[in-house]
Amino acid sequence: MTRKIIFQLILLLILAVITLLLFFKYFKKTNVEVDLRGNIEQPFNTSESLIEDLKYFSTDKEGNEYKIEAQKGNIDKDNPDIIYLENVIAIISLKNSDRISIKSNFAKYNSKNFDTLFNDSVTVDYGDHFLSSNFLDLSFENNLVSIYDNVQYQSGFSSLSADRAEIDILNKKTKIFMEKPGKKVLINNISKNGNN
Repeated sequence: MTRKIIFQLILLLILAVITLLLFFKYFKKTNVEVDLRGNIEQPFNTSESLIEDLKYFSTDKEGNEYKIEAQKGNIDKDNPDIIYLENVIAIISLKNSDRISIKSNFAKYNSKNFDTLFNDSVTVDYGDHFLSSNFLDLSFENNLVSIYDNVQYQSGFSSLSADRAEIDILNKKTKIFMEKPGKKVLINNISKNGNN
């Protein structure tokens, strides 16, 4: 074979690998979130797995703290690491950073890895940033807070509406975007006298 054909085959192989990596990174993630939404609804019953005034507290090796409290918790009988919570407040206290406060009506909490899926009237308050949405997925494994479904964001004199917001827990960077191509984030600047 000539060098030109070998070079073209190598380029084609590299393109195929990059395409597969992008597919698994961006499209596989959405399927997981859809499955989580389907599993979030767990009825509260008065069986012996019901816990009232529930509190969990965790600290990592860097000194960051995670505390979650709920009025009620119901342990999943098929997976005892999963607890369905009602009237939830979570506080993430990072060293040398603003505290992140998350509230929701319901949550699905994994007591093994502390990952939590909040749903129904979710609010996030950190620093001078305030967000609200229908769902919030907190992943300590990825150091990521994903907020989605009807995201409303407010900071200072600006507000916006979007499909999704992501907060990197470690470097405190926030990305706010739309999931569908062609749709734009709606930004509303409020002047000090109250006019848009």
